[in-house]
Amino acid sequence: MNHKPKMRNSLDRGRHAIFFEVVLLLLTIIVLTELLDQSAVHMGGFSLIMALIAIVWNYLFNCFFDHALVYFQYPLYPRGLKLRAFHSMSFEFGLMLISVPFTMVWMDFGFIQALGFDIAFTIVVLIYTIIFNYTYDMIFPVPQII
Repeated sequence: MNHKPKMRNSLDRGRHAIFFEVVLLLLTIIVLTELLDQSAVHMGGFSLIMALIAIVWNYLFNCFFDHALVYFQYPLYPRGLKLRAFHSMSFEFGLMLISVPFTMVWMDFGFIQALGFDIAFTIVVLIYTIIFNYTYDMIFPVPQII
């Protein structure tokens, strides 16, 4: 019997993206305001726009990622740490293609400074992403087809 693998539905994907971004947004505003000696309003605006960009990217990327797994007949669930690490790194690389130019404009950074900022930020977010996604899978598992 051939069963189509169960995927997360749109509501679950939305919950995932919103939880991820809200927690990250709060952490980002607090930390960047202190580290960069910028106003909370300036860093809040930057963080909010980046979060909105990331929410859209998160939804699109995760849809593509799941469909690619199905296409290549890779088991969707459970997702181990290696697949989650690959997933997170791929997501962050794609987001960086958008975030470096945005950071240059918003923060009035040159390319090298924006790239360095984004690399450092991406490393921190990558660790957060792996932990968040692994934890999310434990708290909200996808029901298995019986």
